[in-house]
Amino acid sequence: MIEVNNILLRGSWQTKNIGDIAHTPGFLALARQVIPEKKIWLWPCEINRGVREMLLENFPDLSIVENDADLERAFAECDLLVNGSGPGVDLDGMELWSSRTNKPYGFFGVSADGLWSERKKRIFSRASFIFCRDSLSIHFLRAQALETPVIEFGPDASYYLDLAWGGAASEFLAKNGLEKEKFICVIPRLRWTPAAFDDENFSYKELRKEKATFEHLDADMEKMRHIICHIARNTPFKVLICPEMTYQVPLGRRYLYEKLPADVKEKTVLKKEYWITDEALGVYANAHSLVSMEMHSPIMFTALCKPALLLRQAEDTWKGQMWRDTGLQKWIFELNDSEASEVTECIDGIVRDYPAACAAAARAKEKACSAGRKALKMIFKS
Repeated sequence: MIEVNNILLRGSWQTKNIGDIAHTPGFLALARQVIPEKKIWLWPCEINRGVREMLLENFPDLSIVENDADLERAFAECDLLVNGSGPGVDLDGMELWSSRTNKPYGFFGVSADGLWSERKKRIFSRASFIFCRDSLSIHFLRAQALETPVIEFGPDASYYLDLAWGGAASEFLAKNGLEKEKFICVIPRLRWTPAAFDDENFSYKELRKEKATFEHLDADMEKMRHIICHIARNTPFKVLICPEMTYQVPLGRRYLYEKLPADVKEKTVLKKEYWITDEALGVYANAHSLVSMEMHSPIMFTALCKPALLLRQAEDTWKGQMWRDTGLQKWIFELNDSEASEVTECIDGIVRDYPAACAAAARAKEKACSAGRKALKMIFKS
């Protein structure tokens, strides 16, 4: 049992990805449910693009570390450091906290894939708890002979997302003629996130990532275009091509929208600008369903009890395992081994029995949220 009054949340990793934005308000919403008496401080990496304002609008009692003086005060007043959801951990932050405070820390909703090192093993081993967002990470960490007393399932914090939305989402829907539950969202992804991009080019610092990306680009986007054409021609729904990350704005335009046949383009809307999480959530709340090559928009749909198909690329992290861990194994397709026709067949099944699909999404949400509530109660014995 950890005696805690003030919690320091390390997170908000970046703002170019609505999933990385979503981790923080998701954790705050869960904490508000389970441990409302605890005070939470946020130690962010990035809160620009309007994210700071969004967080304070939804969580007015949140204290945000914005300079060195704030960090010193947070280190003095907080009793526990929690590394928030993500594909990895802030090793420097954990070591800084430990060296200055000698107070406990732990990990909530993380994956353990990526480069493994003695340093990472040492930092994991000294944690008071590790809650992994996927079962592959749990199995991996339990095999490392860590001293950590708790290594359990605690899903990505985006499952608990609960944000107010209004103006921007409503304006976008009205402007583009997108009626409630009469459109399906589609999100493309490159095999590796580019180091830089503009309207015409994606560039990489590592040759292996560049090679893998462009080797699969045409085939991956052809599958997505096939899916869009099927929706437009065989269902009553429009298609919204939208981004989860900033670079997916030009990706969706160049490789999906501009290459669609004229009859399909007439039923397709292109999101021409990046958005942040509250606007995206507002649009998703009005959508019918989702087909995504990214992970966190499907989680956001699940949080809304709406169906979402995940088209996973082999280069992506272990996080896709979450779809299987929460019972949605029929809605994950390994892109290297799946044909577009398999995905469209699944879409047709969702369209035929939409209430059943929404019920499946609701069950997955409850499984994830129940695990999250259990995790926080386990930490604080509340």
